[in-house]
Amino acid sequence: MPTDIFIKRSGSLEVQHRKVETLDFAALQKELNKAFGAGSLFLEDEDEPLSRDRRIDTPSLFVHHSRCKRIEVTVRYAGRTFEHKFGPGTTLKTIKRRAEKKLDIDATDAAELSLQIAGTNDRPDEATHVGSVSDPSTCSVVFDLVPSDRING
Repeated sequence: MPTDIFIKRSGSLEVQHRKVETLDFAALQKELNKAFGAGSLFLEDEDEPLSRDRRIDTPSLFVHHSRCKRIEVTVRYAGRTFEHKFGPGTTLKTIKRRAEKKLDIDATDAAELSLQIAGTNDRPDEATHVGSVSDPSTCSVVFDLVPSDRING
């Protein structure tokens, strides 16, 4: 069965696509290392690097290529902070949910909040991998939880 592989990488919001007949993570990692420098592959929302011999039977999957094994994430909200190290393929949706829980934010309030990269106006989509928006030189990123944009109509 052919597999669609969607590849995200450190410091880039670009998504690359490969359609393969045989899933070979060792070959994919070698190809990406040659193109982008040494790194590891991570499945989306997994903290540990993908083992080269792992078997997956799925029609599509997202992977993340990164030299960082962990991304030091800080989320700030109302004078409190949440800090945790995540795998670079962790989605911002997962990070936001974990921060909301650890910061004890009411579900109603949480629904009105978005992650914004500190010091910017950038609010990446929740499907974005944290490794794509982190600083590759420090393997870290700081977010503020801010009110979501409201559309009045």
